[in-house]
Amino acid sequence: MKTFFVTLVAFSLALIIGCQENLINEPAETMLKQKDNLVNSNTIKISYEIRDPLYGMSTLTGKVTYVHQVISQPMGPIGFNRVSIQINMDSELNNLGMMPLKWRIQGRSYDVISVSEEGIVLIEKSYQITNRTDVVLVVQYLVTTNGVGISGVSLAPLEK
Repeated sequence: MKTFFVTLVAFSLALIIGCQENLINEPAETMLKQKDNLVNSNTIKISYEIRDPLYGMSTLTGKVTYVHQVISQPMGPIGFNRVSIQINMDSELNNLGMMPLKWRIQGRSYDVISVSEEGIVLIEKSYQITNRTDVVLVVQYLVTTNGVGISGVSLAPLEK
């Protein structure tokens, strides 16, 4: 009788262990979230005073909208991510002189760059200014795996 109860307990224990779900074969919750395909779209408001070589001080106002996406890269270098960014500039340059003048600045760009997980990449973009042939607007963008920022703006003379 004792052998019967031991066999019954062993059989019940084997049945319970065999019917449990196998958690090892199921994907972890963190693996279901693919941060590599996150698309981030934001707007940066612009309000700067910059030195204009022809008119003294000028103000730059407007906005930069961008779409930022980390691209999955299964065979890429370890520790680096490919980031695609689309930047749309829409701003206005106003001189602060006696006769206030306004110039429009618009531009669009698309880039794919490599960024380390802890790093920052600086990219520089030049934009034509409507009705100005002496200078262009130069914007320095900071790009990380989390987004885009502006580190500086200036007016650069056009080479003749």
